Amino acid sequence: MDLALIVIAVLGIAAIGSVVQSIAGMGFGLVATPVFVALFGPTEGVLWGNIVGMTTSAALLFQKWRDIDWNVAIRFTVASIPVIFATVFLTKDISRPVLNAVIGAIMLVMVAFAVMAPKLPKVEGRLPMYITGVLGGFLSASVSQAGPVMAAYARASQWPQKNFAATLQVYFLAMNFVNIPLKLSVGFGPKDSTIGWATFIAALVGIGVGTEVARRVAQRITPKQARTFAMAIATVGASWVIVQGITGLIS
Repeated sequence: MDLALIVIAVLGIAAIGSVVQSIAGMGFGLVATPVFVALFGPTEGVLWGNIVGMTTSAALLFQKWRDIDWNVAIRFTVASIPVIFATVFLTKDISRPVLNAVIGAIMLVMVAFAVMAPKLPKVEGRLPMYITGVLGGFLSASVSQAGPVMAAYARASQWPQKNFAATLQVYFLAMNFVNIPLKLSVGFGPKDSTIGWATFIAALVGIGVGTEVARRVAQRITPKQARTFAMAIATVGASWVIVQGITGLIS
């Protein structure tokens, strides 16, 4: 694919994803990862979701520092780390078409799960928290989309939005500190260094633009509207990833 098209696509989707995550506290992976997978393939695409998602979380962390619930963030992180290692090593030898189809299917399940989340019963205690952390670790490593599960937990536990949005940035950041070097060590990294650096720089610019746009429009867009928008984009992107996988399997 032409480098200029990759740069434009990455810059645009990073900006949109940053707006969504700035307002809703999650959603970057829902918006951006399907596009990254379509551009770079399943393993490298999800890795880019981790890299750019971590950068977005780091940028938002300083804005939301005072509202972080550190006890919850630590429990989520501790539960997720062993699952991240297992997921990366289990997926590293799966063929690209199969992985495309599986990743696309998981993405669509995450969209459906986010829609169903308001209907979940109320949960309390530490066990649901650890289970959520485990699921988040698996989804972060496999599809870079832990947000819907976290949103479901937040709704079921009646977690205030401002604490939810702040604490998730710590959790996402911590998971990706594990995800990224682990995936690079098993060969998931960019094959072309020029495209890799261009992608990273375009993503940084997009994050900066998106964060500034979010600051200006935050009073006009509710977190629910931002999540709905993210799910609409995710549905289209995940469907395209599945089509790529099926096409690869039958060709």
